[in-house]
Amino acid sequence: MQRRAFGYAALFDLDGVIIDTRSATKDALRALVSAWSTVAVDPMTLDPCVALPPVDALAALGVTDARRVYRDHFDEALSTAVGSVRVFDAVMSGMAALGEQGVGLGIITAQARSRLRFLLPRWVAELVDVVIAHEDAPAKPAPDGVLAACAHLGVSPEHAFFVGDTPTDVAAGCAAGVFTVGAGWGFGGANVLAGADIVLARPDQVGPELLTHLGGRPFSA
Repeated sequence: MQRRAFGYAALFDLDGVIIDTRSATKDALRALVSAWSTVAVDPMTLDPCVALPPVDALAALGVTDARRVYRDHFDEALSTAVGSVRVFDAVMSGMAALGEQGVGLGIITAQARSRLRFLLPRWVAELVDVVIAHEDAPAKPAPDGVLAACAHLGVSPEHAFFVGDTPTDVAAGCAAGVFTVGAGWGFGGANVLAGADIVLARPDQVGPELLTHLGGRPFSA
């Protein structure tokens, strides 16, 4: 089957950009700390740990064998908590509008592919043309995942943009040579996105207008 040709690519991080996993991650960490630590869960400590890699978060929260607990139990705890995952509907509307204009859509995530079965809603997965997961490329800030998505879509980096919400997303986008867009509604907020070509304040700013930064022009409605 011949692969569809795209003139432009719109690439997105998953956590903090398309979905908000903060509540689910917090619930999973709380459950694991309660089960595997003798230290009581402190809400003041738990909140900032949500933005850390889970192994680091568990260690910071008093789990002695954090790596083993993460390996053996985190996915189950997170899958139990996915009812609290929120989809940013305005981002999805913008992505759908880009897709309707023939733009290739991709997701680059640090999540394992096995975890996407409960983190990535089916209708979101059906909208995009490629998903680069943890196993598919070296982790951001390496540019490999972004470049792999561009290659899959047949789009050169100068005709692509990448929307991310962390400094590692920004670094990956810049290293890949794509137009890098900060998602100010994400985990760290706009203040951590220095180096992005632009920073969007709201999810409803995602849409075909971003193509103007690539030399493209959105079609008339």
